[in-house]
This record gives sequence, structure tokens and C-alpha cells, in this order.
Amino acid sequence: MSNPYGSYGSAPGSSYPPHYGPNAQSIVQGPAIALIVVSSFAIICGLLALAVDAFLLASGAIAELEQRNRGGISEYAELTVRTIWGIALLIASSFVLYGAIRMKNLRGYGMAQAAAVVAMIPCLGPCCILGIPFGIWAFVVLSNPQVRSAFR
Repeated sequence: MSNPYGSYGSAPGSSYPPHYGPNAQSIVQGPAIALIVVSSFAIICGLLALAVDAFLLASGAIAELEQRNRGGISEYAELTVRTIWGIALLIASSFVLYGAIRMKNLRGYGMAQAAAVVAMIPCLGPCCILGIPFGIWAFVVLSNPQVRSAFR
């Protein structure tokens, strides 16, 4: 007996009727576009932050701050750590962007899953916390059997 409250495609082996339900392409559109937007925003912000750090270094403002520093952590050390962390965030956000584009085009199921997982990692995924719900959404959508079979 079928569940009258269930949605089409919710039971194993069932699928959406071709003229009633969405196809796999339309199912992945939402989370894929959300990940593309969030990771693009993170890349833009990361590039701006690295440009500001480069400006501070080139203008000599870091040297001035270092002279005023009274026994704390070196301004150069802070800049180095911030730059390395910024580069790691850019790499992670670029990976999520690439995986989301692959997901949107129904190509590279493993890559799309990996991008969804990276998006869910706090403080590494795109836009820190904002990437978590979109990564979860993408991962849930990718676990749909209809979507999984569309990648083949």
C-alpha cells in the first residue's frame, strides 16, 4: 500500500511521472546555484582581502604597526597567517564552485558530493557558516536515486 502523503519519487524504485514531477536537472538546480552564488561571493571577498593585505605590505603600513607593537604578536606574523588562511579559503571556495558547476550540469557525481562536503566544513567552506545549509541541501539532493542515476 502506498503512502498517500508521500511525494512522487520518495519510495525506492519509484520515479516522477514525466509530465507531473521534476526531472533530475531541475532537482539539482536550486542547491547548485546556491553553492555557485555563495562560493563566488567568498572568492570575491577573499581576493579583496588578499589585495588589502598586499596593499598594507606594499604601503609600509605593516612596518608602522610593527614599530608601535608593544610585545604582542608580530604584525608580519599576523599578516602571514591571514594570507595563508585566505589562500586556503580561496582554494576551498574555488573547489566548491567547480563542483557546483559540475553538479548543475549533471557531470562528476563524486566531485559534486565532495564539493557539498567541503561547503559543510565550518570556517573552511564558502562564507563560513552560510555554506553549511547549502552544502547539506546539495548533499541531500545528490543522495536522491533519480539524481544519482542522472549523473551516469
